Amino acid sequence: MINPIVKIRHSLSLRLSLWVFFFAVLSFIISLGFMYVKSRNYVRDDAMQRAIKVLNNTSLRITEVLNEVEIATSNTEWLVRTHINPDSVVNYARRIIELNPRFNGCSIAFEPYYFPEKGEYYSIYAGHEGDSIEVEQEGGEEYRYFDMDWYTIPKHTRQAGWVDPFYDFYLDDVYQQEMITTYSKPLYDADGNFIGVISTDISLKWLSQSVMSNKPSENSYFFMLGKEGNFFVHPDSTKLVFETIFTDRDPDYEADIFALGNAMLKGEEGTTRLMLDGEACYVFYHQLPQTGWSLAIVYPENEIFRGYNRLFYIVLGIIIGGLLLMLFFCSRIVNGAIEPVNELAHRARHIAAGNFDEPMEKSDRIDAVGLLQNSFCSMQQFISGYIRDIRSVNAEIERRNNELQQTNERVQLALEKKTAFMQDLTHQVRTPLNIIIGFAQVIRDGLKDVSPEELELILDAMQENAQNLLGIVDKLMAASILEKENKVEINGSFACNAICREVLERVKLKCPETVKKEFITSLPDSLPIYTHTTAFPSMLKQILDNANQFTKQGTITLEVCQNADKSLTFTITDTGIGIADEDVERIFIPFLKLDYFSEGLGIGLTLISRSAQLLGGTFTLDTTYKAGARFILTLPQDEQTIAGLRKRM
Repeated sequence: MINPIVKIRHSLSLRLSLWVFFFAVLSFIISLGFMYVKSRNYVRDDAMQRAIKVLNNTSLRITEVLNEVEIATSNTEWLVRTHINPDSVVNYARRIIELNPRFNGCSIAFEPYYFPEKGEYYSIYAGHEGDSIEVEQEGGEEYRYFDMDWYTIPKHTRQAGWVDPFYDFYLDDVYQQEMITTYSKPLYDADGNFIGVISTDISLKWLSQSVMSNKPSENSYFFMLGKEGNFFVHPDSTKLVFETIFTDRDPDYEADIFALGNAMLKGEEGTTRLMLDGEACYVFYHQLPQTGWSLAIVYPENEIFRGYNRLFYIVLGIIIGGLLLMLFFCSRIVNGAIEPVNELAHRARHIAAGNFDEPMEKSDRIDAVGLLQNSFCSMQQFISGYIRDIRSVNAEIERRNNELQQTNERVQLALEKKTAFMQDLTHQVRTPLNIIIGFAQVIRDGLKDVSPEELELILDAMQENAQNLLGIVDKLMAASILEKENKVEINGSFACNAICREVLERVKLKCPETVKKEFITSLPDSLPIYTHTTAFPSMLKQILDNANQFTKQGTITLEVCQNADKSLTFTITDTGIGIADEDVERIFIPFLKLDYFSEGLGIGLTLISRSAQLLGGTFTLDTTYKAGARFILTLPQDEQTIAGLRKRM
């Protein structure tokens, strides 16, 4: 006989099948347990919520009827006090029953001898008698109504309220077989003296049927306790009135029932789980505040989970059958998967022999064996790819070395540009300084020999060169500020035409005999421009100065117009030497001058372009214009259009 343990140890497929089955069973147990607990809690919570909702709805229905009784009684009490006479009392008692068919009866009872002509007893009772309403006078030695609770309680407490259910007498002195509960309200005359009681009854049987008709499940039920713990509503009619929730209960073994009863008598509300008559139940309870009574639903626990447990056992059987089928098919599948292992071992030996360069065929299988075979194939391809990667890395290193060399060349070029800039800056500063120093020495040493006309020319020359020096310093400071802060804020406004005329007026023509200035505008003089109050005039002045520097004859024109997006365009056109096509891209490179013998530092156009961008606009060269140079500056006219212009940048 084959030992099962030995067979399992020698069979890889069987071991794999059992391990898979074991973990599958374990996973199912954990998942099923978790699902069982969660779903059971969900079913319980759902049933509890449904029971609480039914309890609340039932309480609302009862409260609605109680409110009807109280309102009808209060309205009738007012009528009785207004017209106190025996005849009207009969009509009031009948009327309250006619208008409220759900009421069982109504009594309007007075103190002894209140109506002397009626004797000691005068109490009018109106009640249903079949389909009609009977009105009779009640009271006598056999029925002293002023000794009944419904009369004495409101008399002594001087407050209206509900009286616990009780058995009463019919008018023919026959003991009534149906319990009633009544709402009693004291009657007072105009001087505030107690004169009687008006009470309205409803049938406890009707109230019980109304409550029981709305139970949440077949075996659940309602019960209602009075102020002393007596049952007023209960499916076992023998318990009504004469038994309490504590009757025949052992406080040592049924402490939870005593705790429930005490909580209900205190007017509390809540939910509790307890054993009631040997059965686990959930009890949902709360008080009817108008009466001091407590209403509760008893919901057997086995009924909450009856359908759930039935479904659980069905699902459990399906799962067990599925696991057994899974064990069978798993064993067959594992056996089929293990067969190609020998073929894989042969391929592994081939690779172990060092045949890395020989291509291997990939398997179409997607199981573990196919994955292992394809992994070997990938390993061989990886080695070949690794060699290719080494060559690629060497090529990348060589490329980066070339880039580094180019970077070094650019650094060297930058150093050369820096040196050229410093030399040019020195030249630009030294020339006006020499002129100023020379003229200052002339003034100091020979002022008496200088005519007023010559002195004026000397002072103009000194001022012009000082202004040139100040312009150089301003440009350097502006470049430094833009590089550091990288912002130009809008801080004021100008009348657009006025500032253009003012800036154009400040431009002193180098060749006034052959060059003229011209201003063209399509804007009204009142139109303002919101911009930087220092940067904007400086930008216009710099563009016009450049045009003035390179224009020997012809016209320098400043034209301004408004665009469809409310931005403003300032076009500065000259008839100077112009800009060659090959220099168009170079003119905006900082510190680069096309002619190192010309005035300036090579940063003016760069500063204008960057300032325009930070103000939400643009600064460009019109390359289609060949009769000189034409620069176009576009800026937002107000703060609302700046966002749109910046989006297009």
